[in-house]
Amino acid sequence: MGRPGQEVVITGGRPGVLAAPGLMWRRMLQHRRLVRHLIVRDLKVTYHGTFIGYGWTMLEPLLLTAVYWAVFALLRGNEDPIFVLEILLGVLVYGLFSKTLSQTTTGLVTHASLIKQTSVPREIFLWSGGGFQMLRFMLSCLVLAPTMLVLGADLHWTLLLLPLIALPTVALAMGAGLVASVLHTHIRDTAHVVGILTRAGFFLSGVFFGMRHIDPKHHELFALNPVAVLIEMARSCMTGDTTLLHAEWVLRAVAVSVLVLLWGSVVFVRREAEAVKHL
Repeated sequence: MGRPGQEVVITGGRPGVLAAPGLMWRRMLQHRRLVRHLIVRDLKVTYHGTFIGYGWTMLEPLLLTAVYWAVFALLRGNEDPIFVLEILLGVLVYGLFSKTLSQTTTGLVTHASLIKQTSVPREIFLWSGGGFQMLRFMLSCLVLAPTMLVLGADLHWTLLLLPLIALPTVALAMGAGLVASVLHTHIRDTAHVVGILTRAGFFLSGVFFGMRHIDPKHHELFALNPVAVLIEMARSCMTGDTTLLHAEWVLRAVAVSVLVLLWGSVVFVRREAEAVKHL
């Protein structure tokens, strides 16, 4: 029993399947200040000691664009600026997914010492990682409009919708990562398996190609990959062209992201107490 007025957070119970996602959401709202603090901490630690500091979040995509332009425009003779920007968006969106998934997978083990010393809900340490990656993605998106102007590409109002792509992307990565984080406490090889899968997914998700580069008869098969559809959604926000992006694919990708997040929340909330014993 805690002292009068002292809040005691119990995270070791096993709520029902339907109650688990709501419980995780309430915990996040209750500790939102701590989540913000951890996100800011990660941002400061990542860029501590650098001359440019937070500017690296915007300089990195600019340097990547320069590399892609040199490879595809100069060496291969492809002068289409949209192609270079499509690759940049593919790298940014897939990087958001893969980094969030990898960081969430190892989150419990990485923060083991803090988890053992505090009584705050353990998922806070995982969600702060997802929030950090989302913040980096949004800061990186700030350079897209100036880069498009430099490369001579047309600007569309749909570019303002680009940050919204981060929501289903992080939801999909967090859902899978919550499950993997529990498994990782039992089997430490889980992080290596996730690493292999994310590297394979890099080439299967259309980072260096898209719908307009493959045979239309393969579009439906390609669209079964929700990450590939999310990348195509980001590219459509940039170009304002949704010709090749069917509403059915978009709804399916978003629905899969939400369902995976709900599944991950249920598994994590019901299994976290047992997982912590293996830290």
